[in-house]
Amino acid sequence: MKLIDIPYYVKFIFSCDSNDECFSTTDSEMMKFIVNASNKESISRLEIGQKIQFEPIARNPKVYEITNITIRHLFDDTDSHKYGFDSEDCEYNQGENKEWLFSILIKTEIK
Repeated sequence: MKLIDIPYYVKFIFSCDSNDECFSTTDSEMMKFIVNASNKESISRLEIGQKIQFEPIARNPKVYEITNITIRHLFDDTDSHKYGFDSEDCEYNQGENKEWLFSILIKTEIK
């Protein structure tokens, strides 16, 4: 089954401590716009120390280094995600908004 066909996904939040930029998505198709800075290939994993970029690179040539990864919101009911305010999330989501199972907060710094 293709990820695009699944009604639920993970919420990825990329938060840059250097300049308060934020990229948040629950859409698996948006992940193809995040590439390794060294070879410009789509990512298939995330790890601390990894350098990434967001396409189109011509519009945003910055290189971001991952400094921390936190898995959050591990609840037994996805309705729990609908209440309250998440100060570490972005103001707007990118791509299609889907229900999400948990969130992964990826902290970055500009390199």
